[in-house]
Amino acid sequence: MKKLTFASALLVLSCATAFAADPVRGRQVYEKVGCYQCHGWQGQGANTGPKLAPQPMAADALASFIRNSQETLMPAYSADLVSDRDVADIHAYLVSIKPPPAAKDLPLLMQR
Repeated sequence: MKKLTFASALLVLSCATAFAADPVRGRQVYEKVGCYQCHGWQGQGANTGPKLAPQPMAADALASFIRNSQETLMPAYSADLVSDRDVADIHAYLVSIKPPPAAKDLPLLMQR
């Protein structure tokens, strides 16, 4: 079974690299299929799903997880529900999310 999972990940990765990933479309897909409901609007994570961004996992790992997540609470998404292009675009969106500023760089909210 692991060979099939690895083969599936390679297939998704090879298909995903056949076109340029679009972070704008990725955000639309992320919202449309409901990723935000568990992972937050910007992939920040919540008690319902882990943090995905900034600095997401590698594209092939994300693709494999999306397709083969049966062992977690997240449903597995077949290519019929989320295409290989969708997966690549979602990854591009997650990569485009910038980290928040460091605490030391935040201005004082109240000055005395």
